[in-house]
Amino acid sequence: MKRILYLFFFFGVAIDTFSQCSPTISLIGSSLLESPPVFPTNRIGLDYGNSDLLIDRPGNITVAIANADACINSWQVSVSRVDNTINTNLRFWVNKINDGSSISSGASINPNGPSAFQELQLSSQNFFSGTKNRQSIQISYKVSGISVLKTAATYTTTVYYTISYTL
Repeated sequence: MKRILYLFFFFGVAIDTFSQCSPTISLIGSSLLESPPVFPTNRIGLDYGNSDLLIDRPGNITVAIANADACINSWQVSVSRVDNTINTNLRFWVNKINDGSSISSGASINPNGPSAFQELQLSSQNFFSGTKNRQSIQISYKVSGISVLKTAATYTTTVYYTISYTL
């Protein structure tokens, strides 16, 4: 009976320890509604192409990774999108503007510094990774493929940021 009690205590402590080792990701500014930019009057009625018109919002989203100091070896943030109503010519992009900050000894983030824009896909793709807690990582996004030739409508897509980790 004494061995069973010790075994139960061991498993109880192990389960409690792992439940405290789950990093969380939080987003500030995660719900955005955008309108297309004003069309230049000298181009009214003409198609604009991908390079002429885009919505670019640097730093509108801030990411924080918490609960990663105690027992997490590393974490990774992935990004994907789910289209609700969309024109297939619209393209969505994200990038990491900065590394944020951390007071944790040995904290790291990869890639260091600003990242290149990467186009959002329907399947999950690596965005950035690191170790330890991290705050104030700024994310930028842009939308391209806006054109006067597209049907006027409300288009929506949902962007998912997912954190995975190793103990």
